[in-house]
Amino acid sequence: MSNFFDKLSAKILGDDAYQAAYNELFSSYVHNMAEPQCEYDIETIRKLAASAQYFYRASDPKVVNEGATILSMLLDVAGKEALELIPIANSAFSSSGDFPNINLLKEKFPEINFRTTLYDEQHQIIRKELNTVREISHPLTDYQKELWDNLSSDNDVITAAPTSTGKTHLILQYLIDQLIKRGSAFAAIVVPTRALITEVANNIYEIAKSKGLENDIEICTIPKVGTFKEQTIFVMTQERLYELLQSGDLYFNYLFVDEAHNISDKSRGVLLHMTLQKLLEDSLNPQIIISMPSQQYQHAFSSVFSEVEFSEQTTDHSPVAKIFISVRPKKTNIELTRLNSDYSVSIPKNFKKKQLADIVLRLGKNESNIIYRNRKHDCETTAEKLAERLPQLNEPVLNEAADYITNFIHPNFTLAHALTRGVAFHYGSLPGNIRRVVEELVRSKHVKNIVCTSTLAEGVNLPAKNLFLVNPYQTTPKYQPNTRLEDVKLKNITGRAGRMLEHFSGNIFLVEDNKWTYQDYFEEPEQPTEKIPTFYKVLNEESKIIISTLQGTAFDDSDKQYTYYTIANKLLKEYERETLNSTLSASELHLNQAQLKDLTNAIETTYSNLNIAPFTLEANPTVGYLQQNILYQTLNDEINLESWVLPHPRSKKLYGSLCKVCELLNAIDIFKLKYSRSIEHLAVITCKWIQGDSIRKIIAEQVQYDEKNSDPKKIPSINKSTRTVIDIVNDDVRFRLANALRCYHLLLSDVLAAKGFDHSTVKLHSYIEIGGCDDRIINLIGIGVSRETALEINKLIPQNLEIPNFSTLKKLFNEKHLEQLHPISKKELNKLLN
Repeated sequence: MSNFFDKLSAKILGDDAYQAAYNELFSSYVHNMAEPQCEYDIETIRKLAASAQYFYRASDPKVVNEGATILSMLLDVAGKEALELIPIANSAFSSSGDFPNINLLKEKFPEINFRTTLYDEQHQIIRKELNTVREISHPLTDYQKELWDNLSSDNDVITAAPTSTGKTHLILQYLIDQLIKRGSAFAAIVVPTRALITEVANNIYEIAKSKGLENDIEICTIPKVGTFKEQTIFVMTQERLYELLQSGDLYFNYLFVDEAHNISDKSRGVLLHMTLQKLLEDSLNPQIIISMPSQQYQHAFSSVFSEVEFSEQTTDHSPVAKIFISVRPKKTNIELTRLNSDYSVSIPKNFKKKQLADIVLRLGKNESNIIYRNRKHDCETTAEKLAERLPQLNEPVLNEAADYITNFIHPNFTLAHALTRGVAFHYGSLPGNIRRVVEELVRSKHVKNIVCTSTLAEGVNLPAKNLFLVNPYQTTPKYQPNTRLEDVKLKNITGRAGRMLEHFSGNIFLVEDNKWTYQDYFEEPEQPTEKIPTFYKVLNEESKIIISTLQGTAFDDSDKQYTYYTIANKLLKEYERETLNSTLSASELHLNQAQLKDLTNAIETTYSNLNIAPFTLEANPTVGYLQQNILYQTLNDEINLESWVLPHPRSKKLYGSLCKVCELLNAIDIFKLKYSRSIEHLAVITCKWIQGDSIRKIIAEQVQYDEKNSDPKKIPSINKSTRTVIDIVNDDVRFRLANALRCYHLLLSDVLAAKGFDHSTVKLHSYIEIGGCDDRIINLIGIGVSRETALEINKLIPQNLEIPNFSTLKKLFNEKHLEQLHPISKKELNKLLN
């Protein structure tokens, strides 16, 4: 039967009358978007609805998506007038298993009642029952049901599906149910960014709360020493999980790798590779779940999990259709063209020039909009331009959030002003408490315009009806040309257009795409390239550089250094464990015999020259072995070794000690600055961060410095000063310096032990990760309180009062001892505690 519908669909798509009808629909859709209540031809609507029904029954996913696009446009344009569309849509959604859209039909058109044939009615009831599982309150899509069945059968699953298919939420539901059923189990969830840690942890909490299980499951997001609840879910980046695994004695029953395509990420993919291998070494047959947005990465894990037989679950279909529209301002009009079509529709601009903010407000009026920008500065500027064009809303929730930004960041930070007008921006290095405030306002629809960087591509879920894309590219360090954004990242970004259970479709506006640096983003490749892990890709393409790295070459580019050192250390680890032959014979590796011999010789020579223990090398995977050798030897040769012991964070010697150690680490290429102007500048901010200074205080001092040292003719930018501080804290301090000091601590501890010294060196990197050194602040952050709220509580409560656990904090909150907290902070605690 599908063969019949394939032929019929092909015939319709090639018919000039269909193209004319489609163009008429697109014209109505565009005009309805700009000026609601536009006119349309009812006969054309009926013909297109019939075509959409045929397309839904075709076997080609592209044709099915065409049917979904047409049907979604018809519902938006004429759903309330052309009543026959509703039963047609109901039948199409039922046949494709898009049950969320059936619920959406009932919600959007509650006044429209209809009866179908007894056969169709029974068919839908049966399909709905087949797609319903006891553990979840709503029917699943066909894809979700097949995924759930695979998971429930205890299969190892690798799944690839578009962003808006609900795969992550379903997997989290499954993991929570399994932990409770088993009574005692650990699950590890690996995510690519700290921003996504927060999102996934919040999702887990909300799902657990909806099931009454929020007190039964522990959610751990930072490596810690101590015991865990019997049912614990660890949500971590690969860096955090790798550090946790070094402590040993942790066995995982479940491993879920979200946004798993990051194994091919140039800078951090190798550490993800190593982290997964390390977890498998220590755990006995965990159920493995790999999730990604693109089938291109489906086989990238064959070498990582060489003995695992995966059940593969893939789909290209999303319940939320995507409508790609080229947008080009021309004189007094805006010209809109559907992607891969020559048919254009012009509407009046109603504004001068061609500012992005004006385009967004013209096409996204009364809807939720995401505006993608490549850089943080562009996010701030675009949000500022949008806010200038909108009235102040005087909504208590927005005023409260703006006041929070004023109190915890800076009164003149653009975000504070923008929020009062329903506008926000979001990027990964924003402090976690600020990101959470913004995300909550977007989800509650108080903020309708949000400007984002590639945090969207990394899985942060902020869907909206419209997405505006402006010349997307991958930013690079200064003085280097920008590069093409990876297709999988762009796919993740465009997947944010349209929200399941709220929109039938999402619009993706390609703003002046004829001027983009890269204009081939949406062209279909003749043959999609299968992706392989970064580890093998770099070895294939840059084996000579890896050999040079093994021989001790240092790199000025810290991102390259991170990748090359990690690959070299992985090879040394495998040589030590006698697993190198297996790695070098992997099907993903394409080196010839001469190249393999040169590489093997370099590994053997390097290993024979190691001064440090293999365990230490393994614990510092992103630091070059030669650099570790030099550091070890330098410390070993030091007469006054006690002077190199890092003091307690509250010590007056901290600043001087930090400067001294950082100078050494910088000199031997273990630590490189990225955003700080000097090591002294870095040390000042690190001390304040560790000792618990508020981010507002650190920013205020940076603003003062910038005002004092800026060109008298120019007004220094508060946004730039703020961005400088949060970039230094997030990248230079919490990532680069913490990584370097972790290595320093281990090597110094080895030297002290070998020489019989009784001194213990402080784990400064742990305090850096937390952002505090007082026991009460550490306890609060460990409970799940954000750093800034923990600092607030610390000021309110008498110093002699300890808060060792969750119940003590809850008692203080319930007895009204924390009433003076900012309302946003109280909401955070209320959500955490209740």
